[in-house]
Amino acid sequence: MVKFVNNLIVSCSKSWWKFLLVLGGQIGTISVLNNITEGFPAISGGHKPFDMQNSLQAHEIFLQLATYTPEAFSQYSLFQMVDYVFPVFGGLVLACAVAFALRHASPILYQRALDTRVLFLLLIPTIFDWLENINLLWAIKAWPEQAELAAQLAVASKLGKLSSMYCIGALAMGLLCWALVRWISQRFTSD
Repeated sequence: MVKFVNNLIVSCSKSWWKFLLVLGGQIGTISVLNNITEGFPAISGGHKPFDMQNSLQAHEIFLQLATYTPEAFSQYSLFQMVDYVFPVFGGLVLACAVAFALRHASPILYQRALDTRVLFLLLIPTIFDWLENINLLWAIKAWPEQAELAAQLAVASKLGKLSSMYCIGALAMGLLCWALVRWISQRFTSD
């Protein structure tokens, strides 16, 4: 599985049309999630879906669930179905950007990353996002009982998702800048 994921990241980072397909998947799924989010407050007591609340606390999950209408539960189920697919596309876009930038910034480091098959680690935010979804589903299915452990694990997973996503995003930006500087310097030195 690790080899497959590494090969997928490398393949998509080397092919503009594969990258565009992955980017299209990310844009399409986030559009669906945003459309659901837009109308969600009207049926949930004024709240966005849990996944769209970056500062969500565990106890707030139960306070918000108490205001959900049956339509809110239905819409949230649809939201969650899409949110199991979105993190794959989002993670791959970020991973491809890192692989592309690393290949152009430092071919030696890129080859080392290929040899050690570490590119799959760039999908850690995807795993945290899935864990968040699983635990939110647990909390919702247990409702009206308050599954405290599920809520706490959902919030912890959200924090893991956000922190790892910001770290990988910063890595991508740094490597893209490094690759750009290297490309510009090669243009000036070749003339």
